[in-house]
Amino acid sequence: MAIAKMKKIKLISFQNQKDAILEGIQSLQSIELIDMSAEYAEVNAMSVSSRDYFESQSKEWEEKYNSYQDLLSFLRPYLPQPKMLTKLRTPKEMLTIQEMQTELSKVDKELILKTLNDARQRLKQNDQEVERLNEEESFLLKWQKLEHIPSDIVTNEYVGTLTGLVPQTVSDSFIREIKNHKDIFVEEVFQTKDEYGITVAFDRKFEQEVNKVLDENHFAVLHYPFEEIPGIELNRISEEKTQMIEDSKALKEQLGKMQKEEWVLKLMVEISYAELQRARSKQLLVDERHLFVLEGWMEDSKVGDIREALEERLEKENFALVTEEVQEEEMDKVPIVLENNKVVTPFENITDMYSLPKYNEMDPTPFLTPFYLLFFGMMLADLGYGMLLFAATAVALKFFHFDKGMRKNLSFFHLLSYPTMMWGLIYGSFFGFELPFVLLSTMDDVNTILVLSIVFGVLQILLGLGLRTYLLLRDKDPFGAVAEGIGWIVIFVGIIIVLIANMVFPNAFVATLGQGIAIAGVVAILVASTLGSESKGLGFGSGLYNLYGITGYVGDIVSYTRLMALGVSGSSIALAFNMIIGFLPPVARFTVGILLFIALHSINFGLSLLSAYVHGARLIFVEFFGKFYEGGGKALNPLKTSEEYIELKNNYNR
Repeated sequence: MAIAKMKKIKLISFQNQKDAILEGIQSLQSIELIDMSAEYAEVNAMSVSSRDYFESQSKEWEEKYNSYQDLLSFLRPYLPQPKMLTKLRTPKEMLTIQEMQTELSKVDKELILKTLNDARQRLKQNDQEVERLNEEESFLLKWQKLEHIPSDIVTNEYVGTLTGLVPQTVSDSFIREIKNHKDIFVEEVFQTKDEYGITVAFDRKFEQEVNKVLDENHFAVLHYPFEEIPGIELNRISEEKTQMIEDSKALKEQLGKMQKEEWVLKLMVEISYAELQRARSKQLLVDERHLFVLEGWMEDSKVGDIREALEERLEKENFALVTEEVQEEEMDKVPIVLENNKVVTPFENITDMYSLPKYNEMDPTPFLTPFYLLFFGMMLADLGYGMLLFAATAVALKFFHFDKGMRKNLSFFHLLSYPTMMWGLIYGSFFGFELPFVLLSTMDDVNTILVLSIVFGVLQILLGLGLRTYLLLRDKDPFGAVAEGIGWIVIFVGIIIVLIANMVFPNAFVATLGQGIAIAGVVAILVASTLGSESKGLGFGSGLYNLYGITGYVGDIVSYTRLMALGVSGSSIALAFNMIIGFLPPVARFTVGILLFIALHSINFGLSLLSAYVHGARLIFVEFFGKFYEGGGKALNPLKTSEEYIELKNNYNR
């Protein structure tokens, strides 16, 4: 239960073996390559030119990957979708990289791409055409009463005609002015809330005056781009729209039968992503004319796997693989892999949320796990809620298929269901109802629960100080270990003895002994701070300032009272909901009341779950990690495949 031991690997091989080697490394999904290009750029011009070439190659693969993803996103909505439960119960296909490539070689991928791209283009064109026809239809529907084409009306030397639009106003002053003019005949074609469509006829002798009146009243001559009258054009548009819609419908039906094409696209997405990552990785290597060199980090336990993977692809004499121990100056660069048992592993998410440890630190996950379980259980603390959480996560883990990250989260909450049920039994709470047996009542034993919360908090703080002491002693800093760890532990022990001797088992001698122990801790901090500093005066001042930290410890201890507060509040809210439902008449209680019970307890369960999750993490991050843990490590980022649609079959990892 610790940070996995890492090794630095160096591999030298021939240029013509580069793709096979990178594919072998990628198949392991456990090696993070080191960027060597910058280090050797000044002395190796070939690496610089190779880097430029591989950068352009990466862009090409990225474009392909994005285009395949885009095409897959286009196709999937038209395919029959499995039900959610069926989807969750169906595992992803598992293939090696070679098997994916073999599968893809069996089909004409270019034909599939052309077919899908053509279908997408036709659908797009049909949609655009329908949109254009809709706009024309909207225009023509207003003018459908027009029984002539404006440009076809005969205008001679005696009579002039115009068709156009006049804006509508509140007072209708524009249209009224035109209609009331003695020399203008108006035929109204349509009227909307915004405008009038009209045809006007007038004596050519008064054309100048008529045009002036029309201009003053914002008459706009109609631009009619069609060859036939609106009624005929509307029939044509209806026929064309029907044709486009039918064509699109037929295309969509064809797309709905392309499950094989979907599978091919998934293969292409996975392979193009793998190629993209390998092309990017090539930019990290050092290239000579005939050879190349790569460096990387991997777990010591998997060194044998890389040899096996490479020997499967090329002869032993075609590569040289060397492993090195991690050097002191490389500690901050080493990527981190955590190794824990199946109980502790799900709680690595808590550590990761804060920050992974550096390689020369300890993994705090095994130490935070029991406290997080305890704190979460105290804050949710209901047998019914715990059983609900247990059942939901157990069913999901047993019958459904999720990716590794989701399974880890489900396992995390599954483990948390046990302390939730345990504290539910202790508090005697089952969905807010009181059980026949109650060890601690959230109504009557609040002070006892408060004391328990503080006791658990003090234990966690003492553990944090103990771990701090261990780390400082490991780093050969005995004075720091006393000043920052042992001294405070002694002070806490002394204070605890004083409290017990005064409040639990009154005993003046033991109380005095406790005071002496606490004072000894204070003296130890001052002496260690003084001896550990080159300037004794500054060291003594540092010790005094360190002792001022007692106020911070008081604040830390007070923080643990939230364990009581959240547990009691959740229980009280559940009880209040039950009382509300209990006030309903019997008929309503067993009809609407059941629905109300489910709704209200779902809300309380969700809020209590969220509160326990957040506040539990907060106690770990601030009160516990603040005593000994810094973090700052980075997770191993191996060369791998995407596994978005197809899980990579790995025959090497043991």
